[in-house]
Amino acid sequence: MGMLNAGIVGCGMIRTPYLKACARSKWLNLVGCADLIEERAVEACEEATGYGCSQPVPQTYESMLDDGDIDIVINITNPSAHYRLNKMAIEAGKHVYSEKPLCVTLEEGQDLLRAALNAGKRVSCAPDTFLGSGHQTAIAAIDRGDIGEPAAASFFFAGAGPDGYHEDPEFFFQPGAGPMLDVGVYSLTQMVSMVGPVKNTAGHTKITFPERTVLSSKKYGQKMTVEVPTHVSASIEFESGLLGTFITSYDIKGGHNLPYAEIYGTEGTISLPNPNEFGGRARLFRADAREDGWRELEPTHGYSGRNRGIGAADLAASLQNERPPRASGELAYHVLDTALSIYEAACNGGCVEVRSTVERPQTMPEGLVEDIAD
Repeated sequence: MGMLNAGIVGCGMIRTPYLKACARSKWLNLVGCADLIEERAVEACEEATGYGCSQPVPQTYESMLDDGDIDIVINITNPSAHYRLNKMAIEAGKHVYSEKPLCVTLEEGQDLLRAALNAGKRVSCAPDTFLGSGHQTAIAAIDRGDIGEPAAASFFFAGAGPDGYHEDPEFFFQPGAGPMLDVGVYSLTQMVSMVGPVKNTAGHTKITFPERTVLSSKKYGQKMTVEVPTHVSASIEFESGLLGTFITSYDIKGGHNLPYAEIYGTEGTISLPNPNEFGGRARLFRADAREDGWRELEPTHGYSGRNRGIGAADLAASLQNERPPRASGELAYHVLDTALSIYEAACNGGCVEVRSTVERPQTMPEGLVEDIAD
C-alpha cells in the first residue's frame, strides 16, 4: 500500500495544520496547492516543503482537477464555495475531503453524496477532532459501561465570536456560517460520535448584535451586518433516547463557565474535552464514589496534539483498506441536517424530525500512535 496523492485548494488561515498533516502522514503525498490568490498557493507550497512534503507545486484549481496523478482534493475554502468545488472534484474523478460544513443546504448535500456514489468516489468532511485522544478515550469509557446507560447530556460551544481575531471575519456572519455551522458542528459531531444519531430537535435563535465591528488588526473598526443567528439554544432527542441541551453562540462577550459537554448516565457522569481540539482529558464521576469522585481518564488512544487533517489521512487509509472513512460525508450530512432542523424548529415552533440518520463512526484503534493505524 502506497501513498495517495493529494491537492489542497484554499491556502488561507487554516492551511498550516493541513500541510503538516500531509507531511507527517504515511497515507498522503501532497503534490499541489491552489488558491484564487496565486501568491498564497506559492507560499503554501514553500511552507509544505519546509515541513517535509516532497516539493508540491502551485496550481490553479482547474489544473489540479485535470491532474491525473491527484487522487484526493482537500478543500479548505470558505463555506460558500464548498459545494461547487467539491462537486467539481467528484466530477473530475477525485475523492474529496472538505472542511466543514460539507455544504450549506440539504439539497446541496444530497446532490453531492449522490454524485459521489454514482462516480464511485468517497467524500469525507471535517470536523475530525472526534478522532482525537480525549474523545476516543471517552467513547471507550462509555462503551465499557463506566457511566452505565447514557440518559442525558448538555453541551456548549459559545464565545465572543471571530470578529475579534480573524483577518477576514465577514463570511462568519453570512448564510452558511454563524456559530451553528462554524463551531456548533464540533459539538454536534462530538455527540453523534459518542451516542449515535439525532432523532428530533426543537430550538430558539436570535441575533443579539445586528451590526458588529471588526476588532482584528487588518480591518479594525470596519462594520459588518449580521445575516444569520448568532445565539442558538436547542433541545435534542437522540435515536438512543438520550436527551440533550445544546447552546452555541458568538454573543457571549463576558466569558462563561459552561462545560464543553457532559453526558449523564445511570451510574455516573463523563465530562468531555474541547470538541475543537484532539487532546484534553475526559473526566469521570462515578455515582458510587465515596468522596469527590471526579478523576481524569488516562489516554488510551493517540492524536493528542494539533492533528487537524487526520480525517484526510483517514480517508486515504480507508481507500487502501476498503472500509468507510470515519469522518464520512454521511456523518457531515447528518450533522448539517440536525443544524438546519434546529433552525427550522426555531422558525416554525414545535419539534422537527431530523430526516437523515447515520451509523455511529467506527472507533479508532487503541494505542498512542500519531498516524492512522488500521
